[in-house]
Amino acid sequence: MIKLLKISANKSTIAAFVFAIGASVSTVPAVASHHFESKLAQEHPEFDLTDMFVFDSERRGYTAFMMDVNPTTQGSAAFGDKGVYSFHIANDKFFRNGGITITAHVEGEQLVFGLVDGANQAVGTKGKIFGKAKIGKTVKFKNDVKVWSGAARDPFVGNSEGIVGFLTTLIGKGKLDLSQFNNGVDLFKDFNSSIILVEVPNDMLPKNINVYASSAMYNVDQWVQVNRVANPLVTHMFLANNKMEVNEHIQHRPDSDMSRRYAISGMVLRAVALDGKLSNPVEYADSVAAQLLPDMISYKVGSSAEYGYPKVNGRKPNDDGMDAVLSLLVGRKVTDYANTFNRHPVKFPYVVPVR
Repeated sequence: MIKLLKISANKSTIAAFVFAIGASVSTVPAVASHHFESKLAQEHPEFDLTDMFVFDSERRGYTAFMMDVNPTTQGSAAFGDKGVYSFHIANDKFFRNGGITITAHVEGEQLVFGLVDGANQAVGTKGKIFGKAKIGKTVKFKNDVKVWSGAARDPFVGNSEGIVGFLTTLIGKGKLDLSQFNNGVDLFKDFNSSIILVEVPNDMLPKNINVYASSAMYNVDQWVQVNRVANPLVTHMFLANNKMEVNEHIQHRPDSDMSRRYAISGMVLRAVALDGKLSNPVEYADSVAAQLLPDMISYKVGSSAEYGYPKVNGRKPNDDGMDAVLSLLVGRKVTDYANTFNRHPVKFPYVVPVR
């Protein structure tokens, strides 16, 4: 059985930062990416899904799907029993043309991988098993899918202190103040995550895919979705950590996302209006909401992935996701000055494992 780690001394820094800011400024995020977004994620960090990537593999003809789980990870991977982690791979953003889901769940000291017909099936669906792999080991299955899982340095790069100050000023004082990012501190450079990586042959995929990831657990007597993620910082930046909107977002699927377009459009409109550099702020704000929702990452299979501003085509671990979404919010290219991209190898498994 995989040991479930609680928040320990090193990781208590994150938790303290989360709850201290949350107590003082309830309308802004405490930490970047998708950390500790709900009470369920706080109580069960092993199912706290914090990031997702989809990109072209180093092997020609393959696509890599990666998720980061559990911000409390230390020296070994910490996945949860009685749960399932899923990559939902749809043919289109509105699930009209089917797709597949690749799942993983814990069994002893290994992950069991399954394949589901459909990209938006019921919470807790595990599908038909196609292979098992010991955590920390690279395994290639008969269907040519290659997997790795384990503890690694967190690949997310972001200036969380800056975003807290920026959004506090934007929301509370009605001022767009990019100087809040000037310290350039990357909060995540010293932290770890539990990683699930799956490399899929392109002939298993359609030419164009739309992807999101989810985590779920069996809680008391039912399956519940703990988190889901695609574009980085949607809940923290574009939904401004509004508890009602965030809970609706993370506990439902992308097919319900259009009901939150008004919230994202309004947040972007506030930023660009205060910035005063766009001639069409309403039109631009609506276009950002349309781009981000449904919350999935689009990728042309076989192409070079890039998550940037204004272009998004998949997302690599070494893409500056925070710069991209900050620029999208403001409507022009800006930076958070956090650039510690020294833990992003281009070779499989694309992360730096914790030994």
